[in-house]
Amino acid sequence: MVRKTFDVKSGVPRHLVGRQGGGSMKMQKRVLIGIAGCLLLAILVGCGGQAATPTQQKARVWRVALVLPGSISDQGYNAAAYNGLMRIRDRFGAEVAFSEAVPIAEFEETFRDYSEQGYDIVIGHGYEFGEPIQKVAPQYPKTTYWCINCDVSGPNYTSLLHQNQEGSYAVGYLAALMSKTGKVAGVAGFQFPVIVQQMEGFKLGARAARPDIEVTVTYIGTFDDIARAKEATLALISAGNDVIFHIADAAGIGVIEACKERKVYAIGFAWDQNVLAPETVLTSTIIDFEKMMEEAMEATVKGEFTMEIHRYGLSTGVVRLADFHGLVPEDIAARVNQVVQDIIAGRIQVPLISEPTP
Repeated sequence: MVRKTFDVKSGVPRHLVGRQGGGSMKMQKRVLIGIAGCLLLAILVGCGGQAATPTQQKARVWRVALVLPGSISDQGYNAAAYNGLMRIRDRFGAEVAFSEAVPIAEFEETFRDYSEQGYDIVIGHGYEFGEPIQKVAPQYPKTTYWCINCDVSGPNYTSLLHQNQEGSYAVGYLAALMSKTGKVAGVAGFQFPVIVQQMEGFKLGARAARPDIEVTVTYIGTFDDIARAKEATLALISAGNDVIFHIADAAGIGVIEACKERKVYAIGFAWDQNVLAPETVLTSTIIDFEKMMEEAMEATVKGEFTMEIHRYGLSTGVVRLADFHGLVPEDIAARVNQVVQDIIAGRIQVPLISEPTP
């Protein structure tokens, strides 16, 4: 097995050949040690031979692990969570570790491995982690589990759930106003409730802007297959769709590539993806996983974190739209920004629709 570790100071990956510690985990793991761990060691040893005080000896280094369904190099969903983990490391001095591209069959094993190692918090990044967390959490009552984009909670586990149907409504409104053909589309990975809710929000926003707009959503059954996403997008473009929104993680790169090649507009997901195609990506629905995870960690450190489901919409700043990068006419931009403000103020309520509609 090839094991990848990370040099904290330089940030340069180092590839080491060997067995994974314990011999039971069948996955890649990267372990990153926070600077605070080194500072704590220095305190305990003491400066100039002086013994550490009782207060210094009680300083706590939190141990936080992140389990990802995809790669941190996906330029989207998984990369955003990885950045959130790095913020926890840097701000709180935590010892952190992560596992990427973990198969569904190994979710429970991965959670158990981190729990056995004594990690304080184990995070599953995605709706699909909800059931495994519910199974594993009761076996490790001293470990806290966060499930991002889930809707589950219990004595030692809870969910950090974005309300991106609000952001999706706003970009649906934008897509309809920017379309010249009267046809817009969405490309999404799987029909998970949290994904469907966003695509249904996109439909509602588009139809609010133009009741006669045609909206098509295609679920491609992958978050990783760039070629499949590109093929599906090209088919949508051939059918006349000229603004396409994606919620497809790494596969979304294929959506943007197709739009760029065929000179139609794309709308990105999770972070500002305009950098991937500056003349193509109108905006993106940003889900600030870094802010979400940082706030949860801050509450944990203060002893204020609760096991209720934590929800984050446009009003929290976790969900927001990226810049329009000069691609959107001022009058349309003003109308979309007003829609965002109306959602924040509660004048527009975007419902949660968890089953696909026509």
